[in-house]
Amino acid sequence: MISYIKGIIVHKETKQVIVDVNGIGYAIDVPPRIVTDLPPIGDTVTFYTYYNQTRENKITLYGFTSRDALRVFELALTVTGVGPALAQNIVTRLSPTQFQRAVQRGDATTLMRVPRLTKDIAQVIITKLKKNIMKMQLEGDTELGETGPLNVEVIKMLVNLGASELEAEQAVEKAQKILGDSAQRENLVAQALRYIRN
Repeated sequence: MISYIKGIIVHKETKQVIVDVNGIGYAIDVPPRIVTDLPPIGDTVTFYTYYNQTRENKITLYGFTSRDALRVFELALTVTGVGPALAQNIVTRLSPTQFQRAVQRGDATTLMRVPRLTKDIAQVIITKLKKNIMKMQLEGDTELGETGPLNVEVIKMLVNLGASELEAEQAVEKAQKILGDSAQRENLVAQALRYIRN
């Protein structure tokens, strides 16, 4: 239908942006978190869009600043119990890579951080999408196998200490950048804990 819209921002609200394209104003529903990151009014922006029409013939154009976010939104909509509002919450709370990793690893706890996403829905998402999640080709940093054996052990240790798998993974990645590839396990754990506790 409409793959993307490129135009001038003429109005911004918390969840909606109006973009002027050759004199036509398109009202685009966007994830709230991206509004503050958008360029100022008068600048040009590109949204990758999803056209949605309800049974009551209400038409909504959902917009995302990356194709990856749009792919996550569309994939989430294939799951029973996930409508546009919840799919948009997923994109707002989790990056495409975080969503992909959570589903691939069966990490319901991370998925449940999304507002209105219950444990039951998280399990349905994992069951429905786990087999196909790796087929979702993302354009961003999506390597799931980049964590070496030592990092995996450290992640497990942090999870045993109460961190979620996502928190542990992000903390270890930050610690690895600071300490380098040759860092000892104990040092990685200590450094990573600083990020989790902060």
